[in-house]
Amino acid sequence: CEPTEARGISWPQTQRGMMVERPCPKGTRGTASYLCVILTGMWNPKGPDLSNCTSHWVNQLAQKIRSGENAASLANELAKHTKGPVFAGDVSSSVRLMEQLVDILDAQLQELRPSEKDSAGRSYNKLQKREKTCRAYLKAVVDTVDNLLRPEALESWKDMNSSEQAHAATMLLDTLEEGAFVLADNLVEPSRVSMPTENIVLDVAVLSTEGQVQDLRFPQAGKGGNWIQLSARTMKQNSRNGLAKLVFIIYKSLGRFLSTENATIKLGSDLAGQNSTIAVNSHVIAASINKESSRVYLTDPVHFTLEHIDPDNYFNANCSFWNYSERTMMGYWSTQGCKLVDTNKTHTTCACSHLTNFAILMARREIVVDGVHELLLTVITWVGIVISLVCLAICIFTFCFFRGLQSDRNTIHKNLCINLFIAEFCGLHFHLSLSLQIACPVFAGLLHFFFLAAFAWMCLEGVQLYLMLVEVFESEYSRKKYYYVAGYLFPATVVGVSAAIDYKSYGTEKACWLHVDNYFIWSFIGPVTFIILVRTL
Repeated sequence: CEPTEARGISWPQTQRGMMVERPCPKGTRGTASYLCVILTGMWNPKGPDLSNCTSHWVNQLAQKIRSGENAASLANELAKHTKGPVFAGDVSSSVRLMEQLVDILDAQLQELRPSEKDSAGRSYNKLQKREKTCRAYLKAVVDTVDNLLRPEALESWKDMNSSEQAHAATMLLDTLEEGAFVLADNLVEPSRVSMPTENIVLDVAVLSTEGQVQDLRFPQAGKGGNWIQLSARTMKQNSRNGLAKLVFIIYKSLGRFLSTENATIKLGSDLAGQNSTIAVNSHVIAASINKESSRVYLTDPVHFTLEHIDPDNYFNANCSFWNYSERTMMGYWSTQGCKLVDTNKTHTTCACSHLTNFAILMARREIVVDGVHELLLTVITWVGIVISLVCLAICIFTFCFFRGLQSDRNTIHKNLCINLFIAEFCGLHFHLSLSLQIACPVFAGLLHFFFLAAFAWMCLEGVQLYLMLVEVFESEYSRKKYYYVAGYLFPATVVGVSAAIDYKSYGTEKACWLHVDNYFIWSFIGPVTFIILVRTL
């Protein structure tokens, strides 16, 4: 493998099949490793392994935890540290620190437990202080998880191998739920506490089950397409001493790090013989009541709906849950006890007989194009465009320089050929501009204009043919100036208005054309449809 630089580290030339180790980036401690793949002689496409790289603050915070400092204060300090740049080792270390903080919090709460000697007022003050401490602790932990799931931090997750990702993600699920139940156990009065952030939403609810009980839905405000609902019967059956303690959590990006390698899913008939991969295509939604184990079984099934992250490239939805061991903190996706209620392109609704961490697993068909086919397609495309350009150039030359052909109709033909020539010439070069931030949108705008202009001149040809049909004698005056105005002002107006509304939708990652995922493509389809209807009439 050739020398390279990745993740801020310089990697030397390395033999095939060998793994090289280098010191972690500046500001961190530990060693990073990078594998030179034996088959290809290329660096591991997954990138270097930085899972042992940790920031200096990790050890400092670990020492404070061992010394038994206040758990809520330490959790707040952890949240502040994870706001900045984090490395792969920081992610796994932060999760382990959160696990230790739960145990410390539990021990410190014992000191605030009311005793028989305390007066009623003193006992109530202790209970209030316990609740306040738990609220502060849980808010800091939620902020920490939010920081670890923000887009900038997700790159650090990718620096871990898949098993380390799954282990850290599972510990995070378990630790956060455990901390949430500590708050539920220490709420003085039945209430519902909500802690929404950008990448995670957490609700802790303690509800009285005496008298009439309503079904419970999370989130309360129906934002987005993700929700879960528990029946009143479920809450009554799982209550203790007339109270039901519930925890709900939505994780925005955590599902991608819970491996689908050993997933037990139901494969549709359309998957037979297809190259496909399984992926988590939704947020992870967690629900638990009076926590005793990683799964709570129900008489009435729990219903939930999750929105698909990618609605276009996935199919074969499976209602799944993360089945993990509390001893090893490793698991796999399973569909046991869950059934599909309804699914469409954007959402899936499920019913499950237990409470745990749910998500929607879907299949993505992989289209494999080998090098020979790709080369043939490229050659055919280039040859076809070049032949088309040559023919159009001959037509343009003929219409421009043969005086006997000068007429309104041939003016239309000439402009039609010119617009097609320029559009195809731009199409010949636009793939070279994909990596250029400015050139690609410019080429997309030019293609938009000249293809619309070509359709406009086609429409004008229909108008000219109609006039030639209804007029007995050919008109003595030329309509060229009107044709030029209509042929170029119409597409210019459409492109100008489109660019003014959303210029960022010119140019995509795969092609210098219009975005199709936000209806911007209708700035081309709409006018073309209108032109076709006009010409038809």
